[in-house]
Amino acid sequence: MSLKKIAGMTGLSVATVSHAINGTRGVSSQNRASVLAAARAIGYKPNLAGRTLRTQKSQTIALIIPSADANPHAGYFYMDVIMGVRRKMIETHYELIISSYDLNAGAERCLDAMPVLSNHWVDGIILVPSAEAQKQIKAIRDLDLPFVLLDRRVDRADVSYVVSDNERGSQAAVKLLADCGWQRIGFIGGNLSTSTGLQRLNGYKSALRLLGRTYDNAFVQRCNGFSYQKGMTCMAELLQQDADAVFVADNTMMMGAIHYLNESGIDIPGQMGIVGYDDFTWMAMMNPPITTVRQEANQLGYTAAEILFRRFCGSQDHEQVVLATSLTIRKSHGTCLGGSGI
Repeated sequence: MSLKKIAGMTGLSVATVSHAINGTRGVSSQNRASVLAAARAIGYKPNLAGRTLRTQKSQTIALIIPSADANPHAGYFYMDVIMGVRRKMIETHYELIISSYDLNAGAERCLDAMPVLSNHWVDGIILVPSAEAQKQIKAIRDLDLPFVLLDRRVDRADVSYVVSDNERGSQAAVKLLADCGWQRIGFIGGNLSTSTGLQRLNGYKSALRLLGRTYDNAFVQRCNGFSYQKGMTCMAELLQQDADAVFVADNTMMMGAIHYLNESGIDIPGQMGIVGYDDFTWMAMMNPPITTVRQEANQLGYTAAEILFRRFCGSQDHEQVVLATSLTIRKSHGTCLGGSGI
């Protein structure tokens, strides 16, 4: 009845209305817009189960992300990613299912929460891979579904991915601290089992090399996990090494590091310069406001969805996109003295 009602409202045939809503045949943009406007006006909801049986397409994709339980601030980043994916879903009239997996669980468990996948009730997957990415990729390929990796790339794998330029972002952070006159710049980051952790450490190393400084492993704190407490512990270790500045490559550990410095009576940036990673509005409200490396999380999600839709349209290309990062300059890094030459 609803299709007939929309047909009456628009002056189009029931068949044209059906094709416009289900995307089963080309319909002019004007007619499609009229149909969708009428459908919204009467609150029409298509029968997804019936459409899936008819077309073998659910017009739904899945976004699978790591659980943020141990790192609540990571939720801000993934919310921006989700909104980017959702922006593309609105443009294409697709639906989005979001699932998460425990980083500490086995690689195959990332799909356990979504038995719907095995029944092909989604048309494709966007995955933020774990350290066991190869097993995750195999599990998705066994489902014979198009997929795109997001945020973390996998070396020696012929797959599509969208990531940030983490290495250049880290380079810029260390360069900024050097420009402000800090001499003993430390690093706090996660483990090296994912591309993000490895690239951020590599950026720190390459910045020191370009600055003509010696890399000292004593100034590097690699934490197995991302937590407030680990940030505090790592900051305490760096102070034992007499570090006078630090680049913290994770926002939750950055909060822990700042808390430890405050508890220790160390002034930021008077006695210690600090640059974090990821940029959120609440960082501008801290005392002092935090200088960070910004990555375009919303655009990461949108671009990954765009690539996935090109796969739906028959593209066989494995697109590998690296989005630029930038510095958000506030006050925690100190007062800069001049260029370092990187």
